[in-house]
Amino acid sequence: MPNRFRNWSYRDLTDFLREKGFSFFKEIGGSHQQWIKRGVDGKPDKILEIYFRHNAYPMKTIRTTARKSGIPEGEWLEWSGS
Repeated sequence: MPNRFRNWSYRDLTDFLREKGFSFFKEIGGSHQQWIKRGVDGKPDKILEIYFRHNAYPMKTIRTTARKSGIPEGEWLEWSGS
């Protein structure tokens, strides 16, 4: 289980994004994927690039993803149990 912005696995990250309305969009080469959140009108609201990895993400990567997602930092911390 993640602790604040530490120890986030790929599964933790994608489970959180799904709960917040994001869904897998497409593979974009190598181990990179695009995840999309659609607005009320069905048009893309946010698109995130996620790198699939087997071990935990660096804290800086999770912080950057959090900022780009538009989801308040407090929701990330609450979900991680901090």
